[in-house]
Amino acid sequence: MTRRFVVLALVLAFGLMGSPWSPGSAAPPSAQDAAAQVNGKKITYQELNDEFLTRTRVPFDKVQDDPQAQQARKDLLQTLIDGELVLEQAERQKLTVTPQAIDEQVKGIRARFPSEEAFKQALNASGLTAERLKANIKKGMLRQQLLNKEVLEKVSVSPKEVETFYNEHKDIYVQEEAVHARHILIKVAPDASPENDQKAKERAQAVLTKAKKGEDFSKLAAQNSEDSSNKDSGGDLGYFGRGRMVKPFEDAAFALKAGQISDPVRSQFGYHIIKVDDRKEAKRLSFAEAKDQVEKDLTREKARVRYGEYVAGLREKAKITVNLK
Repeated sequence: MTRRFVVLALVLAFGLMGSPWSPGSAAPPSAQDAAAQVNGKKITYQELNDEFLTRTRVPFDKVQDDPQAQQARKDLLQTLIDGELVLEQAERQKLTVTPQAIDEQVKGIRARFPSEEAFKQALNASGLTAERLKANIKKGMLRQQLLNKEVLEKVSVSPKEVETFYNEHKDIYVQEEAVHARHILIKVAPDASPENDQKAKERAQAVLTKAKKGEDFSKLAAQNSEDSSNKDSGGDLGYFGRGRMVKPFEDAAFALKAGQISDPVRSQFGYHIIKVDDRKEAKRLSFAEAKDQVEKDLTREKARVRYGEYVAGLREKAKITVNLK
């Protein structure tokens, strides 16, 4: 069974502490002052505020009077403290990460953006540089290795525990109503004139006529759809439940039976022709159907407990000073 999902959750699951500076009480600290120290290693206000910007996309000094922002900053400092403790252990155990592994992670992140410029803009918006991104990735990968060794490898679940967990949480193991649909989109600009809107509708109707005559829907999508995200896969949207699509699209899709094709449906994006390939009705999952997910959930829960115990042990042995003002 894969455990990486648990590792990623734990890497982000560090706890919280501190006390905010309030204007008028004293001079604010400088960027290089220590918001906290962990075994002599400083966590500076610059690091704390950069991390705040990365996670919220808002500079702390813009929202420093907001109690929620103050609490988030306190919490984030504890995140950094716990992260430093885990990283320190990884380094003590001489765990390593290769430059190639870091580069692969960077490539994966870069691939989510349409261009190099968009990637750089996202980094800037998060207060990151390419070098800091790599440094953060390296630290994260070292923490993953340490947590895998000290937490996940020491977590196990028995078949009996899995079954008991399912019986205690049956209500959460349900299959929502879902449809597997494809679509062909003929775009219409938000400010389109009635004439242009009508032209788009007529184009959609012409494609619909071909589909209803039996032409392959996937090929029609590849040839005609203006949704670049899925036209090459025949307009395939996969399975989705209610609340995932814009309302006109959702209403039309869930009104269709498997194999049926809709008339042109107008949404804020334009005209859609929707074909439903399959439907799944809502139901409670049996233990056999839910078993894999139940095992993952129980493993995650036990790992969370084990992680808390492990970090508490690190804290007991560490010298931690919190200076947050």
